[in-house]
Amino acid sequence: MASLLQPDRVLYLVCGEKKIRSPLSHLYFCRYCSELRSLECVSHEVDSHYCPSCLENMPSAEAKLKKNRCANCFDCPCCMHTLSTRATNIPAPLPDDPAKTTMKKAYYLACGFCRWTSRDVGMADKSVASGGWQEPENPHTQRINKLIEYYQQLAQREKLERDRKKLARRRPYMPLAFSEKYGLGTRLQRQRSGAPITSLAGLSLKEGEDQKEIKCEPAQALDEVEPLAEDFYTRPVNLPEVTTLHQRLLQPDFQPAGASQLHPKHKHLLIKRSLRCRVRVPLSARESRPFFTPALRSIPI
Repeated sequence: MASLLQPDRVLYLVCGEKKIRSPLSHLYFCRYCSELRSLECVSHEVDSHYCPSCLENMPSAEAKLKKNRCANCFDCPCCMHTLSTRATNIPAPLPDDPAKTTMKKAYYLACGFCRWTSRDVGMADKSVASGGWQEPENPHTQRINKLIEYYQQLAQREKLERDRKKLARRRPYMPLAFSEKYGLGTRLQRQRSGAPITSLAGLSLKEGEDQKEIKCEPAQALDEVEPLAEDFYTRPVNLPEVTTLHQRLLQPDFQPAGASQLHPKHKHLLIKRSLRCRVRVPLSARESRPFFTPALRSIPI
């Protein structure tokens, strides 16, 4: 009984791509090869994404648009536990008679572990239980998106140049290959009647592509910085109001210095993956594949 919680007590040798010794609970059995396989001997395939809190599943394309985060669930910025929605009654004036008030239901986010609430950072209560919670916008979002578009365009052009050089080495006539760099080969083919289409025609620059070139302004260094407050070195430090390094790294876009600047973040999505034996290439050679529904925890073998 004492060895039940010691899986490393007995190790099995797996002779796959690498010789690895692992406990039986970390190994898989391939019924096609009749061999034990480790995590180094299988290929991992993502089937779907799901939220560990509300168990909402979505395809990979939709998860990419949502930045791999759930739209309805939030994590506590202090202790990283899942936040729950709490309901309360607040007085609200009547539309017919503003002098009279009535009780109206409002919702806010609260953590059941550290007692953090969305009211601590000044977030307004919502009239609906789900949705409507917006994260603060990053002031550098426009600059970051501009840099991403610029480097994506630069990477695409470098890829076209590499493909063009690979195809140019196989061709005996090099001047025509160099003319494809500026799209001259496509124009020459249009003038010739019945000329065969070369493999480099698809790699030529399109007309007007230079006009759509994304230009990114370089960053400029500032000579003057904002001065510190006069009582910065003399005022007493309240440690509970200072954020930890872990809390700041969880929000790298804002780097909150105080606890009053912590805002809830959307919960990260998890994945359901399939394991495929690398020795057996066919689709049927799957060692394990989970159910598509996140609520079903068992794994068919």
